[in-house]
Amino acid sequence: MGEIEMKRRPKYVVRLCVIFMICLWSAYAYSATPESKMGVRPLGMSAFAAVADDVNAICWNPAGLSLLQSQEATAAYTPLYKAEISQSYLAYAYPTGKWGTIGVNFSSLDYGSMDWRNDAGDDLGEFSRKDYSFLASYGISLMGSFSLGAAVGATSIRMDSVEEGSTTGVGFDLGALYTIASRMSFGFLLENVGGINNSNRELARQKIRAGAAISVLNKPGMGLVAAVDLEGQQGKADTLYSGFEWSVFSPSSFFVKRKVHEGRITLGKYDITDYTEGLPEAKGKTSLCIRGGVRKRLAVDEPITLSGGVCIRYLIGKTAPALKIDHAFTSYPYLGTTHRFSLGLEFGGI
Repeated sequence: MGEIEMKRRPKYVVRLCVIFMICLWSAYAYSATPESKMGVRPLGMSAFAAVADDVNAICWNPAGLSLLQSQEATAAYTPLYKAEISQSYLAYAYPTGKWGTIGVNFSSLDYGSMDWRNDAGDDLGEFSRKDYSFLASYGISLMGSFSLGAAVGATSIRMDSVEEGSTTGVGFDLGALYTIASRMSFGFLLENVGGINNSNRELARQKIRAGAAISVLNKPGMGLVAAVDLEGQQGKADTLYSGFEWSVFSPSSFFVKRKVHEGRITLGKYDITDYTEGLPEAKGKTSLCIRGGVRKRLAVDEPITLSGGVCIRYLIGKTAPALKIDHAFTSYPYLGTTHRFSLGLEFGGI
């Protein structure tokens, strides 16, 4: 069975390469946003650059896509800031095995209707703004526990009733992830390489985010991960992030995914029995995760931002997908608290 799968794999790789090239072309031809920081899990934890090991890695650190052991998809719709602003997105990641993982993300941000006034404050009526996003990411393992990733996307800002209000730009992200003994990871993300400008207008600045995460507790029915990120822009530290994820009724997915990945790289085989040795075994079909985080701006004097949330994961069956329902809240200093929900699926091992 293993030999047959290995013979078929090159054909799938060729198809996936074609799909990935189409995704890259689409990022130019259509529109995406370089500021597509979405995902309920990372927003609940706040710090995620070194944790990134699921479909959210598409936006937060493409190098982390290499840790995926099964296909993952997620979708969400969220009203923001108790206003007429809403955000929605769809994301999908497909691991190919030793050839790495590809992921795509489509999102939209609708600002609704807003007042349009000139410099003198005169009312010029209303206008609407919508931002659309398409992002294509790729992550692959190199030299054992070291992974690299890249993402490409473009932003399309559409503003009705505003002269020259619409614009489009293209951006690139580069990511790296290094894991030590399946328990500690270091992540690095360079966002918007070179900055994103269009028609002498700055759409997004270049940012650098570095992070570290450690699996503090690893038991069959419980796990705990702590993480910290530091983000910088314009040559100085801008924001500090910290967070945790506590797994209940199951081991830490952070540890398990890295342990499986480590076994795969070390053994070079595709037999699940070879690389599960040493893993804590989950009991039951239902697991729960509790998350929390803190964000503090360093560049300006601003109150801290708190975040948190929960995730319920249900294993439908051995051959059926695992269903995930994620929740996250973010308490903004001046905008109040925003709640986010997403629905995800994990299906089809590689």
